[in-house]
Amino acid sequence: MADEERARSELHGEAGDVVAGTVMIRQGGARSVRAREVSVRQGGAVKVDADEIAVTQGGIVLARSSTARLTAAGAVGVVTGDAHLEASHATVVVARDQARLEQAAGGVVAANRAHVTDSAVGVLLARHVEATNVRVMFGLREALAFGAAAGVALSLLLGWRKR
Repeated sequence: MADEERARSELHGEAGDVVAGTVMIRQGGARSVRAREVSVRQGGAVKVDADEIAVTQGGIVLARSSTARLTAAGAVGVVTGDAHLEASHATVVVARDQARLEQAAGGVVAANRAHVTDSAVGVLLARHVEATNVRVMFGLREALAFGAAAGVALSLLLGWRKR
């Protein structure tokens, strides 16, 4: 491991590509971050690759990690082992093990286990679901039915257009 990856980096303002052992972004942003631990407070990043990611009042476009914790934050895509969203939103959450949403919103949530409390989810795909006061627009059956209907409608539309 290079010396620059072992170092601790704290960013204020804007940064391009950052590689370090531990990165803390406060009221700033970065284009790309690669580290063991990344903490973002009132800031953002486009792409983050880390073992552990914690975001508070910030945002990330794409987060890939072993564990990701978002508090009052937003993300476009989160690919992780364990995801915990509290008062946050994410367009897509893919978790190998579990996704935990508390007062959060997710567009598409896919995980082995999903624990969802006081939240809204567009499409929920999980083997085991524990849910309390949750609004899910599409479960597995609804998503399959919608996909089949959309496929038929699209094929009819394209077939009609060719005539």
